[in-house]
Amino acid sequence: MADPFRKRQLSPAEVRRILRRALDLAEQDAETQAIETSMTEADLVRHAGELGIPRTAIRSAAAEHAPPEETKAQGGWLGAPTRTVAEEEIDGDISSETHEDLVDVIRSVMGDAGQVQIVGKTLTWTPTVHPQSQPRQLSVTVRSRNGKTLVRVEERYTNLALGLYLGIGLGAGLGVGLPAAATIAAATKSGLSAVVAAVACLSFAFLLPRLIFPWIVRRRSRKHDALRKRLSSVIRGASRDTRAGEEATAPRKRKRIAGAAAGAAAEAEAEAEAEAEADARQRRRR
Repeated sequence: MADPFRKRQLSPAEVRRILRRALDLAEQDAETQAIETSMTEADLVRHAGELGIPRTAIRSAAAEHAPPEETKAQGGWLGAPTRTVAEEEIDGDISSETHEDLVDVIRSVMGDAGQVQIVGKTLTWTPTVHPQSQPRQLSVTVRSRNGKTLVRVEERYTNLALGLYLGIGLGAGLGVGLPAAATIAAATKSGLSAVVAAVACLSFAFLLPRLIFPWIVRRRSRKHDALRKRLSSVIRGASRDTRAGEEATAPRKRKRIAGAAAGAAAEAEAEAEAEAEADARQRRRR
């Protein structure tokens, strides 16, 4: 039986619909594993272009499915880095109307109204400062420039590390270790036992922040990455709406320009006819 697809010309919408369905079916097809191959993003862009899928769509999809950058454990004796950054650059600009949606997303994810500053096409959000708690060194920035929009979530943990290690490590270590060493020394009449007790208390006191600090950094980093993804989704949607609006208004602009040109041509023709009639009347009078 002849394949009907070999004779029928498929429309672009049909091509996209068939490709979506084929990708779903390929997940359960037994032949997929035998023919599937890995490829670079450039190869994927090239092959997708042959099927009518634009490069921007592939880039956006690749960015959405990129594995999140995990917080590296290279923090020395602190156990975690003192600074983390989650950022992404997206094709397209955003208008000032999108800033309100971005602020709503930030406040929803972070659970804090925060402080917002907008300068030109740059939006900056910082958390609310509470007098009774330690301020967070966190900033969320969304900046549009030269057809690109950068989303950046950055936090520094220097104050947090100092508070944990000095407060728990030295505070608890010395506050508990010295009295314990003095008590043991008085009870055992042994200086060695007192030294061992003091060292054990200090070691345990510094072990607690060594466990707590990396846990806090990892938890906050996951939230930062979730915020980055949601902001990127809002920006991509706004960029698509902007492009769709420009494409919709372009034909109307061309029609208005064509109509204005036709009107100007008709007016010029009428003026030329009026001048010709006036010249003819003058010649008849002579």
